[in-house]
Amino acid sequence: MFTSSVEIKLPLKGLLLATLALITGFDIGETAFAQSSLEKALKFKPSQSVEIDTPEAAKIANCKLEELDAAVSKPGWIVYDENGRMIRRLLDTNEDRNLDQLAYFRNGIEVYRDIDSDFDKKFDQMRWLGTAGTKWGLDRNQDGTIDEWKVISAEEVSFEVVEAIKLSEESRFAALVISEKEITELGLGSAQSEEVTKRADAAKKQFSEFAKSQKMIDSNSTWIHFGGMRPGVVPTGTYGSKADLSIYDSVTAVVDSGSQQHGQLSIGTLIRVGESWRIVDLPELIVEGQAIANGGLFYQTVPDAGPSLVAGGVDGATDEEQKLFAEYEKIDTLIQGAAPADLPGLNATRAGLFMQMAAASKSPENRSNWIRQMADTVSSAWRSGEFPAGNELLTKNIDTMKQLDADPNDIAYAEYRRLTNVNSRQLEDASPDEYDALQKKHLDSLREFVKQYPTADPSSEAMFQIGLQEEFDGNIEVARDWYAQIVKDFADTQPARKARGAKMRLESEGNVIPFVGKTLDGKQFELAARKDRVVLLQYWATWCEPCKDDLRLIKQAFEKYRDDNFEVVSISLDNSDELVREFLKTENLPWFHLYEPGGLDSPLAEQLGVSVVPTMILIGADGKVVDRNLSAIDLDKVLSREFKKR
Repeated sequence: MFTSSVEIKLPLKGLLLATLALITGFDIGETAFAQSSLEKALKFKPSQSVEIDTPEAAKIANCKLEELDAAVSKPGWIVYDENGRMIRRLLDTNEDRNLDQLAYFRNGIEVYRDIDSDFDKKFDQMRWLGTAGTKWGLDRNQDGTIDEWKVISAEEVSFEVVEAIKLSEESRFAALVISEKEITELGLGSAQSEEVTKRADAAKKQFSEFAKSQKMIDSNSTWIHFGGMRPGVVPTGTYGSKADLSIYDSVTAVVDSGSQQHGQLSIGTLIRVGESWRIVDLPELIVEGQAIANGGLFYQTVPDAGPSLVAGGVDGATDEEQKLFAEYEKIDTLIQGAAPADLPGLNATRAGLFMQMAAASKSPENRSNWIRQMADTVSSAWRSGEFPAGNELLTKNIDTMKQLDADPNDIAYAEYRRLTNVNSRQLEDASPDEYDALQKKHLDSLREFVKQYPTADPSSEAMFQIGLQEEFDGNIEVARDWYAQIVKDFADTQPARKARGAKMRLESEGNVIPFVGKTLDGKQFELAARKDRVVLLQYWATWCEPCKDDLRLIKQAFEKYRDDNFEVVSISLDNSDELVREFLKTENLPWFHLYEPGGLDSPLAEQLGVSVVPTMILIGADGKVVDRNLSAIDLDKVLSREFKKR
């Protein structure tokens, strides 16, 4: 019951009546409003499964429904329980007299929110918050089923896999599997891209049959916990990739199958895409004595169905390799569930097995694969703190490789990982006054690396880092020479493409530069077509806070000079176009917005060699670059000068 202290305003009353009738299906009469509105508000339930606070029927009379103060909030209502704790918040965020955001609480903390983001009176976004987790789902066709996860942690993915199997929900599982678009955006090498695509397609096609045929998970089963080590990073260039990849290479889930009988489910490889983790593999039940086929996509190889080992896609492993690989599999399985105190020894053993397999191999491709996996796994374990002596062991293994006359490219690959490890750890531990000296020391080590391995693939990355730092330090001529050398010595590599663009950018002032790209809606943009216009190219990303600060100044300048043929072209270097679209929903930025997959290594970034955001380039009405490194704070001054010339 409402008390006399609660004021019911007619416009919002109509809002609540209409929405309650629409969503709950109750016929609410005007005369019954004061007696039943609280009860009707409590009829709202989350569209997805989540634990929330709901008062007992006998206690509803002691609850309270309060209208939000329009002076400090969007229109809406809050429901408090008998103890004065918030349990519901109902909002009309666009003030169209329809509720479009329903929030639910547990123990006074918001744990879930249903959102109607396009204001068509149907929920299309679902968010878990507070103590309920981090999930953020999108229901694009508004049928109550999540079609895509905008945000979901690896732990929550393992839970969702178990629930999908438990309920035989094919669509629920499909929403977790990496898509073709996401695979493209990751910038994987061609072989890895094909393998991920093949596995993901098979997972979706075979899930329904797997869910029906497996016997471990049923309607009474519950997810217990996530099994997996810390995530690892597969560095740029590995297997031809264009960007760092954050992965779990072998994830499991522990399931209570009833009567305290625990089972294990292998979920396989997970890859991070933006703020979400995605599945690559079809789940497998872990049965003692049986090998697991899924996972192992990046850090390890798996045995083929036949007797011979396949390493890096090449048959013909020696008998000794086969034996060593069997030992490696055992160690790798132990690592997955090992106690922290046991990890250093296990990681050392695994690294030793990689080196032994390399020595035993008769195949150059296999040998290279073992060496590089050793370097990757040791580096990853060292960076995560699970192998404190890892970088020291990596140094010893590099010396061993030199003695065995290993391929210089493989030695260089391992050495570059070691150098990167040392630099990152030193900078993490450094005080501000030590930073410049350490950075100089690292650049000297990179120069020595390039001198020692002038033709090795990692040298192109090292040279680009040197050129980039020289550019930051204002040594433009030196930076340009480094970029030119990369283009000359490594013409067909990704660092060379970026170096070519960086060199052109450094030489651009007073010159016409070519620039093309795709807008967010897929249309072609050509700078050459913007004749007689002053154009600002603004490289940015949603994760870059200074970029967002710049947008305020850019918008002021745009409003001031737009009638003088001033145009802005914002070029997003995000890893997901969805992040950009979501940001633009809340910001009025009425100019060109370009996006292509690849983030900092996208074609848009490569064209002008942009590795840092914000970066802004101003082009005059004659098509020539006025300023290749413009700051937002100077934008109005430079534009004023430019338009006075005209």
